[in-house]
Amino acid sequence: MTAIDLSTLFKDAFRDHPAGVAIITAQGSRGPVGLTASSVASVSAEPPALVFSVTRSTGSAGAIMAAESVLVHLLDSRHAQIARDFAASDGERFTAEQGWEFLPTGEPHLVGVRAALRCQIMETVRVGMSTLVVAEVLDVITGESAQPMIYRDRAFRGTGDEL
Repeated sequence: MTAIDLSTLFKDAFRDHPAGVAIITAQGSRGPVGLTASSVASVSAEPPALVFSVTRSTGSAGAIMAAESVLVHLLDSRHAQIARDFAASDGERFTAEQGWEFLPTGEPHLVGVRAALRCQIMETVRVGMSTLVVAEVLDVITGESAQPMIYRDRAFRGTGDEL
C-alpha cells in the first residue's frame, strides 16, 4: 500500500467519525485571533488539561501558540455560522453581532457559549504537518447549554436524540 493510499484511507476513516467543535481564541500581538478546531479532547482531570492540534505555526495558529493564555469555546449547534466563519480565512471574526467580549485577562470570549476553558499552553509536539498542543485549564466559564454540535463528513451538525 502506498503512502497516498494510506493517507486517503485514513482521511476516509475519520470523515465519518464525529468530533466536537470548538473555537480557540487568544489576544495576539496584533489583536484578537481565533480558529475553529475539531481536535479538542480532554487529557487529564488532575490537573485539568486538554489537547488540540493546529496545522500551521503561522497566522492565527501561530498567534495562539505564542499567547500567554487561550480560551477554548465548546460550541453548540446555535454557533454553526460562527464556526464556519472561524474555519474560513476570510470569515467574519469578532463582530458585535456574534456576541464577543473580552475577559479581564484579555482573551476574546464568545458570551453565552456552553463552556469556555481558559488555558495556558504547557507543551507542543510536532507531528507530521501538524502541531499537538497540550494546555492546562486555569478556569472554566459556563453558559447556557443547547444541542451540542459535531463535525462529521466535512459538515457541522447537531447531535440529535440520545440513544
